Amino acid sequence: MHRGALVALALLTVVGGWLRFTALDFGLPDKFRPDEEYLVSRAVGFRGSLNPNFAVYPAAQMYLHHGVLRLVALAEGQPGDFRGAFRDDGFARAHLVGRRLSAAFGTATIPAMYWATLPAFGGPAALASAAIMTFATIHVRESKYSTTDAPAVFWLTLAIGMLLRVVHRGRRGDSLLAGVFTGIAMGTKYPAGAILAGMALAHLSARRREGRSLWRVFRDIRPYITLVTALIVFACVTPYLLLDWEQTQRDFAYQRGFIENGVGNSYAGWGWSWLLLEAFPDGLGPILASALAAAVIWNVVRPRRGTWSLLAFLVVALIGIASSRYTFYRYILVPLPALVVLAGVAVGDLHRIACRFLSTPVATAAVSIALALALVPAAIRDYKLNRLLARRDTRTMAREWIVENVPRGAAIAMTHHRTPYGKPQLPPGYRTTPLQRPDVLRRLGVGWVLADSDVLPFYSPGPTDAEEATLAEEARLVFEANPLKPDTPEPVFDQGDAFYVPLRHASSVKRPGPRIRIWELPPRAP
Repeated sequence: MHRGALVALALLTVVGGWLRFTALDFGLPDKFRPDEEYLVSRAVGFRGSLNPNFAVYPAAQMYLHHGVLRLVALAEGQPGDFRGAFRDDGFARAHLVGRRLSAAFGTATIPAMYWATLPAFGGPAALASAAIMTFATIHVRESKYSTTDAPAVFWLTLAIGMLLRVVHRGRRGDSLLAGVFTGIAMGTKYPAGAILAGMALAHLSARRREGRSLWRVFRDIRPYITLVTALIVFACVTPYLLLDWEQTQRDFAYQRGFIENGVGNSYAGWGWSWLLLEAFPDGLGPILASALAAAVIWNVVRPRRGTWSLLAFLVVALIGIASSRYTFYRYILVPLPALVVLAGVAVGDLHRIACRFLSTPVATAAVSIALALALVPAAIRDYKLNRLLARRDTRTMAREWIVENVPRGAAIAMTHHRTPYGKPQLPPGYRTTPLQRPDVLRRLGVGWVLADSDVLPFYSPGPTDAEEATLAEEARLVFEANPLKPDTPEPVFDQGDAFYVPLRHASSVKRPGPRIRIWELPPRAP
């Protein structure tokens, strides 16, 4: 790597790290990212046995998070009961440690992308891939959460690097490391197993390059090294998937129901049109999503050695997402590393073409400026996301108001009482009950009503028109936190996910969270 490329990569990594580490404490000590609880609760809950008793997620990241929590406790002088270092704030700091771990994986993915792309496609393609990953908004966003997504992308990127080395070098060590990284990626997030399709085609391409017959390809030990190694490593990093087979069967059957039927959320999309026309443009921005689509077409028309293997992985991953009725925007992170490498290849080819007509410095400057201009909208989206996350959530504001103004032990009626995501997380002592007619609430001794509404209608449907009219007539509005700015473009949320931060039009939102209103219900005058 020459000095200029090293400086550029270092700068991209620093910028990418700043984007990912900014506002990591959003919401805390409240926990407003539902999926974090699956991982954090297990990471702090291992006691004696390392069985997570949970197979919906593989366990690799749970174990890693658990180990990091123990190291933090050890560094702080609490090597015994490590939970004591995190218990005082309701394990909010354990969430923060997990978020920092994800941000570290997300940041490390930037140089990993350069490393993966460089030997097969050259410096310009490698730097372009690193730059795209630096600003890809969905990756910046998911690197802030204590979940499996950012770590899985990191391991997938390393697996892609070995996939390309298998194609170009074909050493047994390459096949072995390809299996190691694939196994860890699968043990971090199950859908990462789609990379096995790319690995199979990579070995086939490598053997054809060596002039072997089809029969000798299947007799070659190297593809089996990758497959067997991947399965062994996968079993090692999430062992209770097999050791507690009854739990695995129950959780897989539970998850299969969602995949086949969804969760009854009519606002959430699925299928190819949702994936290509909503998830990618909303998650990456229309300009970057269009550029990645164009790069895929370019690589189909002008394939390079190794690109068909990436395309095989991409197709299998996309089919898996589009076939499920249980979808979230973050699922596009699994195929994202392949898309980014293919985009880097297209930029590298563009640079090569430009060098035919211009001097190398001028061609490099022109292509770099064009790439930067394409990434400016994504960088702006990243900045807006961080600025929004740094602001207090409406649910936090509502909790603080209730603690200050509503006596402990009071009863509060809530709209859609069993749907907790849009509600403030109240301390012990408060009673909650479903919203009913005011006369019924008065007989039950309920003096307060809380409603969350607007931005995610499935999770925060709010009161009906009739309930609104009754509250306006018989109750007094005492608190309101409305995150939406008037007369601005409608913000775009992932309607399948109970996360109250938009993917697009963040400038239309003043702060995270739903619209929350609290009414005081005075007793009926005698």
